[in-house]
Amino acid sequence: MNANHNRLNMHYISNAYGYTVYYSVGATAKEFNASTLASETPYATFNKTAYVSTAAAVTAVNHHAQETGLPVIDLGSGVQGTIDRGAGQAYLTWQAGRWSVTVHASPVMGQDPVAMSKQLVALFNQYSLPIPSQVGAANFDVTDNGLNQTITWQEGAILYKVSARSAETAIKMASSMSR
Repeated sequence: MNANHNRLNMHYISNAYGYTVYYSVGATAKEFNASTLASETPYATFNKTAYVSTAAAVTAVNHHAQETGLPVIDLGSGVQGTIDRGAGQAYLTWQAGRWSVTVHASPVMGQDPVAMSKQLVALFNQYSLPIPSQVGAANFDVTDNGLNQTITWQEGAILYKVSARSAETAIKMASSMSR
């Protein structure tokens, strides 16, 4: 938010399986769920979806196991990740309890996931994510382009997902749900 867009507005949609809350910023505050908010580009979303079983919810989490045999990168604070590079893409992944954290970059575009990964480790030292029943996945992209910074976790047959334009916003939102 900045001086010209310093109001947070929210609207939601729901169905029999869950709901999504859309957060947008603007120059003026609008009534919750105002019809005009549906046409605004969201800055972040929060989604809750009920699945038919715990196994189905676990499968829906984009959890990445850390692969062996890949180069190991020291990310600070005792965290080590592995990096998989190829076909113009790079994925740096590490495990934190029941969570997998993955940062995507495009070396062809001059991007490297290491710097962002180190920043994320520092943020995770400040903010605790919710503890999933079985698995959670935090998937980030070095570009803040759309709602591509996501944090997803499962509690039984329920899946929660935060999507945001910035990794820091996604982490802070998810962390606020762990209290």
